[in-house]
Amino acid sequence: MEFVTIEIPLPQGHSFTDKDGTKRHRVRVRWWDTSATTYRQAAILSTAERDNLPELSLPEHAHLNYPLDKALFFGYYWMTGTPTVLSDKVACVDYSAGNGGSLVAYRWDGESTLDNAKFICST
Repeated sequence: MEFVTIEIPLPQGHSFTDKDGTKRHRVRVRWWDTSATTYRQAAILSTAERDNLPELSLPEHAHLNYPLDKALFFGYYWMTGTPTVLSDKVACVDYSAGNGGSLVAYRWDGESTLDNAKFICST
């Protein structure tokens, strides 16, 4: 099993403070989102934190260019809120169950387009 977490350095002079109060100079990005071309668009942060990031273009290595011709499910991202598909082929099933969030699964029946109604949650 391989864990892929794309975390890139922020441009010099830019940082954000995480939920634990730690100042960060690197940020996780939406590697599956081909429309996210700037740090602000691609950062996996709250809206307020993301709004403070620059609208500078991402470096080329921040895009995995993963062939999304089949469904891809991943974890290790500690998402919050209501589980939703991230794209037609990508879904995260990690919604912070180890920290009081929901235990999430996706009931995949071979559909070519993922559907929010297929998430199963237990708190």
